[in-house]
Amino acid sequence: MDEIADKKMVLIGPRADKKGVFHGILWHYLNMPAYIIGKGNPIATGWFWFLLTVGLISSIYFVVKKLFDETSALIALVLSSAYLVPYVQGFYHGSGALLSLPLYFYFFVKYFQTKQWKFLIGHLFMLGAIVQFQLAIGGPLLILSTLASLFVIIKNKKFLHLLCFGTLLIFASSFLLIDIRHDFLQTKSIIKYVQGERDQFPMPFSESVKNRIENITTRGFNLFRNSSSDLNNMNLLIFALFVFSFVVILKSKIKYRHIYIIFLYFHIGYYFLTLIHRGLMLELWWFPMTLLPLMMFSTFHKFVPKHLYFVLLGILLVLMTSQNISHANDLSKEIGNNTRSWKFHLNNMKQIFSDAPEESGIFIYSPDIYGYQDKYALSYVSRVSEKKIYKFEKKPTTYILMESPPKERIDLVPTWWIENKLHIKSQPEEIIKLSGGYEIRKYELIKEDLEIPSEITTADWLYFR
Repeated sequence: MDEIADKKMVLIGPRADKKGVFHGILWHYLNMPAYIIGKGNPIATGWFWFLLTVGLISSIYFVVKKLFDETSALIALVLSSAYLVPYVQGFYHGSGALLSLPLYFYFFVKYFQTKQWKFLIGHLFMLGAIVQFQLAIGGPLLILSTLASLFVIIKNKKFLHLLCFGTLLIFASSFLLIDIRHDFLQTKSIIKYVQGERDQFPMPFSESVKNRIENITTRGFNLFRNSSSDLNNMNLLIFALFVFSFVVILKSKIKYRHIYIIFLYFHIGYYFLTLIHRGLMLELWWFPMTLLPLMMFSTFHKFVPKHLYFVLLGILLVLMTSQNISHANDLSKEIGNNTRSWKFHLNNMKQIFSDAPEESGIFIYSPDIYGYQDKYALSYVSRVSEKKIYKFEKKPTTYILMESPPKERIDLVPTWWIENKLHIKSQPEEIIKLSGGYEIRKYELIKEDLEIPSEITTADWLYFR
C-alpha cells in the first residue's frame, strides 16, 4: 500500500514464492481507503478489516437465507461470528478469497437455477477477485467454474453467455501487462510449477493424496479449531455428520438437493485439483475454503435429529468462545512485546528516532532479507517525524536495527553483511538490546566508512512492479 501511494499505479502484488509467481494487487487497492484515511497507520487498516468481517458475516447470512431458510441463516451467522474471531486482526491478501467465496458460490447456484446471464457475470466477477487475491485458490476454482459454466451454457444452448467470460479480463489484465513487460516470467514459472520442475525433492503422489484426504475429513472443516491433533481430529465428527446428511440428501428429492451437489463439486473438486502441486497444503490454501462447509453445516438441522444437531452446535459455540477469550488474552500480552505486534515494530523505530540527531541514516537487517514490518515502521515514523532520516544511506551518525537470526543459522550472522554490504568497518558506538532478539547498533562513522557507498539501498525493498 505504501508503494501504491507512491507510484499510484501498481500492477502486481506480493511474491507467491521466490521463483517468479506473484499474487494480484486487488487486495491492496481494496485496503487503500483505510490507508489514506488513517494516513498510513496500520491500526486504521485493522479497523477496516473488522468492518470487512462484518460485511463477510452479513454476506454469509444473506447467502444462506436466500438459498435455504432463516433458521439456517441465523445458525450460519452465529457460527461464523465465533469462527472468525482469531483471524480478523491478521488479514492478508488471501483473506480477500475468504471474503469472496460466499457470493462466488451464491452466484453460481443462482445461475444454475435461473440461467440468467447476470448471475454468471456475478460469479465470474467474484472468481476474478479470488484469482487476484490468492492464486493457489483462484487457479483450481478457475478450472472448476469454467467447466461448470460451460456445462450449463451448452446444455441450455445459451451460447451468448460465453461473452460473460470477458469479465475475467478485468482481473487478468494486470497479470498480462506485468508478464508482457517481464518476458512472461509468471507464465513460465507457473508452467514449470505444474510440470513439477520447481521442487527439488517432490513429495510422493501418495503422500499428497493422503494430505488432501486429511484436509477433506478434518482440517478442511476447522470447526474444532486447534493446532493439537486431538482436537483437530474431532472434526471427524463433523465429517461423519456431513456423510450422514449427504446420504439423506442424495437419496431424497428435496428442493435444495442441487445446491448440495454444487457444493460437493466445488469442495471436492478444489482439493482434487490442488494435487497439481506435489506437496502439503498450507493453511492459506485451505482456510478460506472452510467457509463453504460451515455454511452447509448450518443447514443440517433439517436432516439429523434436532437434539443431536443443536447439542453439537452448542458444544462448538462454547468451545469457540472459550478459545476466543484465550486468544484475546494471549494477544493482549503480545502487544508491544512480540514481532507479530505492530506496536513492537513501531516502538523499536521510535526509540531510534528519539535518540537520533537532526540528520542520520538508518539500515535494517533481517534474516528474511525483505524485513517488511520493520521497513514499514521506518517509512511510517519518517513521515510523522520532523527529523531528516535517510533510509538505507550512510551518514556520520548511522543506525542499524537488527533482528537476530535463528541460532542454528550461523551463516546469517549480520557481521559479514555489515562489513561487506554496508562497508562499515567501524565498531558500534552503542548497542541497545531490545526484546524479541532485536538490537539497535549506533555508529559514528569515520571518513573511510562514508567514502564507500552501501550496496544495500531502498531499491531492494519494492521492485519489479
